[in-house]
Amino acid sequence: MRHFVESAWGWDEILQRESFISSLPIKEFQILSHNNIPVGGYHTSDNSDHLLLNMILVEPDLQRQGLGNLMLDRIKQEARVGNKAIRLSVLKTNPAIDFHLKAGFEELESDEHSVKMLWSI
Repeated sequence: MRHFVESAWGWDEILQRESFISSLPIKEFQILSHNNIPVGGYHTSDNSDHLLLNMILVEPDLQRQGLGNLMLDRIKQEARVGNKAIRLSVLKTNPAIDFHLKAGFEELESDEHSVKMLWSI
């Protein structure tokens, strides 16, 4: 993610590390493994009226092989069970915008750096 963050705001290693650890603790990630090797993961926050998709990560060498869709399907199922929409924000420099649009998310709004998106049941 460094490339996308750096191109939007610049990079401060200490700030980024501390922010990531405090806002997205690794113990709260759902990890996707293949042959007992972590290949990706995601982090969501459960809010009263929606799930907030904070992050989906896939090992770079394994991207574009359906792993992101597999994790997103799990997140959508969780949202359906809770009868909730899914919200997220993506940096404009991140090609994941197209991934989310193809997965049925719609753009709600954008600012200088990011696009806010929504998936409804």
